[in-house]
Order: sequence, then structure tokens, then C-alpha cells
Amino acid sequence: MGHPRKNTGEVEIDLGRYELRRFGQRIKIEKKPMELLIFLLGRREQMVSREDIVKRLWRSDLFIDTEKNVNNVVRKLRTALGDSADKPRFLETVVGKGYRFVGPVRVIDAQYPVSDARRTPELIDQRTDASDWGNRSSIAVLPPLLLEKATDDQGLCLGFADALVSRLGNLPGVDVLPTSAVLNLPMETNPSQVASRLGVRFVVHGALQMSKGQWRLSLEMLDAQLQRSCFAKRCDLDLSRLVSVESDVAKGISRALNRPTVTAEAEQRPRYSRDPMAYAEFMRGYRIAASGNASRMDEASHHLSNALTRDPAFALAHATLSFACTTRHFEFDPASVWLEKAEFHCRRALEIDANLPEGHVARAFLLWGPSKNFQHLEAIADLKRALALQKNLPHAYNRLGSILAHVGLLDHAREMFERGRPFQPNKAVNPSVVQVYVWGQEYDLARRHIQIWRTESPGNKYALYFASYPAMMTGDWKEATRLTDEAVQLVPNDPLIISRQGLLHALMGNRDAAIECVTHACSSPRSFGHAHHTYYQIACTLALTGRRDTAFEWLERSVSTGFACWPYFLKDPCLASLRSLPEFELLISALQAKYPDHLGLL
Repeated sequence: MGHPRKNTGEVEIDLGRYELRRFGQRIKIEKKPMELLIFLLGRREQMVSREDIVKRLWRSDLFIDTEKNVNNVVRKLRTALGDSADKPRFLETVVGKGYRFVGPVRVIDAQYPVSDARRTPELIDQRTDASDWGNRSSIAVLPPLLLEKATDDQGLCLGFADALVSRLGNLPGVDVLPTSAVLNLPMETNPSQVASRLGVRFVVHGALQMSKGQWRLSLEMLDAQLQRSCFAKRCDLDLSRLVSVESDVAKGISRALNRPTVTAEAEQRPRYSRDPMAYAEFMRGYRIAASGNASRMDEASHHLSNALTRDPAFALAHATLSFACTTRHFEFDPASVWLEKAEFHCRRALEIDANLPEGHVARAFLLWGPSKNFQHLEAIADLKRALALQKNLPHAYNRLGSILAHVGLLDHAREMFERGRPFQPNKAVNPSVVQVYVWGQEYDLARRHIQIWRTESPGNKYALYFASYPAMMTGDWKEATRLTDEAVQLVPNDPLIISRQGLLHALMGNRDAAIECVTHACSSPRSFGHAHHTYYQIACTLALTGRRDTAFEWLERSVSTGFACWPYFLKDPCLASLRSLPEFELLISALQAKYPDHLGLL
């Protein structure tokens, strides 16, 4: 299957471009149907079981409705092929068992073949089993170890790894883990263990040693699947020429993976300050900011500010400081000083480097917040720009998924969370996808994800907030009450939690208790960036207690402050009494027009 077949004139799959074409025209096809097509082509004429399809496309059936999801993917693949289940020309159904691919398809190899002289087992394009074509290779880049008693006070090792991650981030067909994914690995973890723990095939690792006043760098890339080195470099390291060494290493890794070398544009863009003290302070702040701990963002800000005092033209430091300040303002402390700093440093980052991916992420986080009244469309544009510049930015995928979910594009939101999943290997689940399951009324999926989320992050406010909802919506009042009481105890007086408690009272018919919770929630300003969810729950509570007109006003307030998930408004049983209002119909029509389906395309 590695060679192009005779052109049938109808259907061809281009592996290098990851495209499906019919009669020479590119066909729009989602990731899962495309993966299924590649998988089935690898077993042409053979029956492939539904169980094997689940394992290949989702790795596990733990979090999916197997029957529904496989049927949905098969239907989409048939649509893309112009095929019919009744009279199949490409994809036959083996009733009760699985599927068999029988149709003629021309297969075009990946666009970066190597010469016969370079055909070695470690090159990732040299697979003979076509069923493996759907697997993407992934890389973790570890900071080099400092040998003997040297200390990395200047952040040299972390910076070297991060620079490689940035340069390699857009390699086609390869997922390069962000630096944040390796920050908390124990130093004694060997490369094979790293590969197993992070679920990657390749691990770049090495060491720095000072010898006779000269730094020496030893670096290699381990192919954990074949348990052999497929790239190595040893050289003297002149800190004044660090950028050149980073570029050479990135090119060597690209060649070893049979991928195009980094572009000239990426090489010309300086990522770090050349001032040693500014560089060292930035790395201290970057390590803290990358942890995602909102309560430590003031500490990160201190180091990043020190870096900018030394080098005011350090664009990445401006962008990272903006992100740290926005995160603290949105999640932890609504004081205006954090917002003002965030806006200033974001603006400076993009003035200095208009193509800095982190600068566009920082601006999107600012735009999609209460101070900017949640500018969905503008934030989406910035996040798309960031991911076009560098694809391994987990914050960008997560925020893009959240925005798309908030405007009702739930399928596209799920896709964004799925695209970002490979870049967060330390998490058993992506917590952000829970909102898609809740608003899509997939309550069993939501419940399972929330359980794992709470195991990974005990006491997390948002896990507590979502935990009771599946039970509430399925009428399990005992469980809903237990989980709601637990949330109130652990996060007392938070409007998000209090309004959720009021909604539960309303659903259970406790009208007075529900209204008391509404009053309590309205008296506190502590929702920070999530006030729109408090407003929505107040709308639901009032709708359930017979205050329909007031409820609609709170629903409008929820929409105007960021929560516009109109498909859920149409299905949420709490809003049933509002759906006969003419103004409700007008609201839904306006939201559908403002947030069309194509917004989710990336």
C-alpha cells in the first residue's frame, strides 16, 4: 500500500497533505472519519471489528458511547466518499461485527519521501503497515542535565529545551509536547520512562558539562519504540551563539524525522533576551506561569517584571507577564491593577513582535474576559492566529474550545479539545471538555470525566461546580444534594456555587429556599470571570419558580456577559417556560446568525 495505486478517477487520499479528494476536488472530512479511512485502507478487503475501530480511534471505550460514536463516524465517512449503506461501493457493513473496505482508492504517499540511501528503521515515515498511518508521532524535549555540581541559575537548560520546542512546534505529522508537559518530571527519570509516562515515541535528552572553562553539550533523540538513538549531537557551546546551536539541533532533529527544516522566518525571530540576567529572571517566572497555578501568578509576575526591567524589548516576557496577570485577574483576584498590567504588556509584546504566538494567546485571554465583555469573535481570531503560527499551544486549544462551547458550537468545541489533548499528556482527561458534555446533555460522559477530574484535582472549584449537575438533570436528588452540599461546604459564599444550590432547590420544588439562594448569589461580587454562569442559573431558578419575565432578563444578561450557548437554551428543561416567549425566539435567531457553524473551522 506504500505506492500510489492506479488512479480510478474518483477517490484519492493524499497522506502528505492529509486530504481526501473526489474527481480532483478536495472533500471536507473531519479527523475521526479520516483516521477511520486510513485504518480501513490498511486492512483492505478484511473485516475490521467495531471493537478494533474504537481502540484505534479513541484508544478506549471508557468515555464514549461506542454504538453512537462509531455509527456517526462511519456515516460521515460514507458521506465524504459519496457512498451508500444500502448499495456500498467502498464500505461494506458486516452485520453485527464491523466493516470491510472494498472500494478503489488511490493512495498518495507522504510528501517528504527519503532516498533509498537514507531508508533506516528509525525514520517515522518508513512504516510498511498502512494501518499505522493514522498514528501521529510525538516528541518530548527534556532540559539538558547539568553534570557535576553546576547549577542552572540562569535557566540555560530550560531555555534550551523551550527554544527547541518552539522551533519544532510546527513539524507536519508530529506532536511536539510543550515545555509545560515536562517541567515536573523527576530528574532521575530516564528517557524510556519519560516516553512511557508521557505517551511519546521520541525523547530528546542530553547533558551540559563545564570543562576547562568551556561548556560541552551532548544531545540525542531516543526512539522509544525501537529503543535506539536516531539523532545525536556533541559540540562546544558558546553562549553568545546559543541561537545558532538551537537552530542546528532543530534542523538535525527535523532531518532525522524526515520532516522539512525550520523556516527562515522562525529562525530570524529572536525568542529570548541576550541579557543573561533578563534571561534568568524570565525563566524563573516562566516556570511558575507554566504551572497554571493562579494563586502563584503574582510570584511569576515579580520575576517577569525583573526581566523586563533589564530588557524592555523582551517580547516573550511581555506576553508571558500579560498571560500571568490575566489569569490571576480572571480566576483569583479581580483587582484592576492586574488587568491594567495585562493590557499594557500584551500590547507591548505584539508591538515588538506581531508574529509572537504567545502574544496572540495573551490578547485572546484578555478579549475573552469580563473587562472586554467576552468578545468571542475577536478572541477566536487571535487564537486561530496563534495556532497557525505554532500548533503546540495547549492554552490556545483549551480557550478556543471553551469559547466555541459558550457560543453553542459544541461539536467544534469538542474538536478543539481533542486537538489540544496530545499536548497535555499529564492529564487523564481534559477538564474543559466537561462543559461540552454538560451542555450537550451527555450526562454519563460528563459524570465519568468529572470523577477523574476530581481525583486529579481534589477541591477544584469548577469540578465541584459541575459535579452535581448530571445528578440534578437526571432526577437523582439524593446524589445532587450530597454533591451540592459538599461544594457549598468547600467553597462557601461563592455565587457560582450558591446559584447552583438555588437551582437544585427550584428543581426540587423548594421555592423559598431557591429565591433565598438567588438573593445570596446577587449580593456577592466574587464570581470573577464566571458571572455569566451565575446569571444563567438565576435565570433558570426564576423560570422554574414562575417568574418568567424576570428570568428572561437574567438570561439576556447571561448572554450579554459571555454565555450564549443557544443549543442548550433550546433543550434545557429549566428554561421550558421561556421558550413560548416571542423574545426568546428572537434571541435564539440572533445568536444563530451571530455564531454560525463555520466559526469552528481551523
